[in-house]
Amino acid sequence: MIATAGGMFDRADTPIYFAAGESSAYPRHLLLAVNDLYHRSQELRMVKLLDQGHVILLDSGIFNLTNEHKRATGCTMDEALSLPPDEITGFDRLFDRYVELATKYEDRLWGYIELDQGGRDNKIRTRQRLHDLGLNPIPVYHPLNDGWDYFDELAGTYDRLCFGNVVQANHPTRVRLLHTMWERRRQYPHLWVHVLGLSACEWCLPCPPDSCDSSSWLNSLRYPAVRTESAALRRLGELGHRFLYGVGAHRDEACQTYADILEHTGMTWGALQAVHAQFGDVPHPPRHDREGELAPS
Repeated sequence: MIATAGGMFDRADTPIYFAAGESSAYPRHLLLAVNDLYHRSQELRMVKLLDQGHVILLDSGIFNLTNEHKRATGCTMDEALSLPPDEITGFDRLFDRYVELATKYEDRLWGYIELDQGGRDNKIRTRQRLHDLGLNPIPVYHPLNDGWDYFDELAGTYDRLCFGNVVQANHPTRVRLLHTMWERRRQYPHLWVHVLGLSACEWCLPCPPDSCDSSSWLNSLRYPAVRTESAALRRLGELGHRFLYGVGAHRDEACQTYADILEHTGMTWGALQAVHAQFGDVPHPPRHDREGELAPS
């Protein structure tokens, strides 16, 4: 079993809701991307957050890189993600910076996500390059692209994996992906699953990942949209435009408000899972033969 790197990883600390996105205020658990850490000043900001006690998951920056390629070429996101690394402008620069940051801060990070560019075979080759450099990233599994056997290969080899294809999926597809994740991981009780681009929601209770990340906590600052509120992870409705901060007005206060909301959402998620555990529910019960063969729906 390969233990993925990250000195701040604590298996007992679950579930975790990581906050992604730039802000002037941050919850405790953060996802920071390599593409936002190219400059020394940005790196020092990360160090300050680490010194303040924030728990940081380092994102490879591949999502941003492929988005830039998509916009530049007009291809789809799935097409951009499937391209070999040497066909993506900026990959080498990203790789070098990723290695530098992961090597330097490995002991202070919760973990770092692999450079998942180019589909299954390219991911394996790039990950081997990182292993050869002494790095042990968290591998990424894309259920819509990688095949069922690849999940089993990763789950049987590593202690953690990231589960992708969720962030751009519509609601019915997202629900099916979460069900798939939950069913697949029941065979691997040791496995920690982090779902990429998932906002903590009611589906995190019947199909619970161990952690997830989202930038949607900042949507009310980034887009002219109403604020969505929830209780017990279930969406209640929307607050109208009268509840939004104006452009440039009290931005720091707004960031702190939304950071507090995300923090409390994560606490609610943990409390609800603890209630299930109190009544003897097992988060990921093993499969039994009588349940039949596990197959794609």
